[in-house]
Amino acid sequence: MANLQDGGIPPSPPTVLLPCGGATVRARIEPSKATLRQRLRAERNALSEERIRDLSASIARRVLGASFFDEARTIGLYLPFDHEVDPSLLIHETVGSGRLVFLPVVDGANRSMRFVPYQPGDPLQVGAYGIREPVVPPDGGQGLDTLDLDLLFQPLIGFDRAGGRLGFGGGYHDRALAARGEATHPLCVGLAYAFQELPFLPREPHDILMDWVVTERGVVACREYR
Repeated sequence: MANLQDGGIPPSPPTVLLPCGGATVRARIEPSKATLRQRLRAERNALSEERIRDLSASIARRVLGASFFDEARTIGLYLPFDHEVDPSLLIHETVGSGRLVFLPVVDGANRSMRFVPYQPGDPLQVGAYGIREPVVPPDGGQGLDTLDLDLLFQPLIGFDRAGGRLGFGGGYHDRALAARGEATHPLCVGLAYAFQELPFLPREPHDILMDWVVTERGVVACREYR
């Protein structure tokens, strides 16, 4: 069995023999998204704080060497939750290079998400689902439509090489990017640990695929696998 902690890809789903018109056919049993979330979150939550720091730093170094990062001026990032890859180094590098960082603010009542400017040290609050987010003034502040970002870094629970993304299931990223379609603006980049890679993720019609995924082991150009 593959060792997920060491970056191995889980084995293919088991198969069963089913009767079909007098013949017997072999069918694959695909795990549900809920099962995949449970398994991968358990693997991720087993990471120590030190291991998260080391892996996040390795991932950040790979991002800093990528051309898509150099070319972006407005960059959507996030604050880590539930042992996600920590993009703090990318936030500081972006701000230090004179570019703009935007973080998501979630409206749980309307099931929507928008991006607001952020500088390290800005006040934060605990928003929907217990995730930290910038404090937004009563007038709503200066937000940016998701499609106006040059680059969007996305947290995830699992991914496949074609750019399929498994999140928490709320659909916030897919709705925010719905008008993007097959375009590449913003460029969508997943930040992941290598053990989060799956052979294949089930697709829904509304799923927005990522363009790149960066792990501690390398940079995956997802469009090459479609």
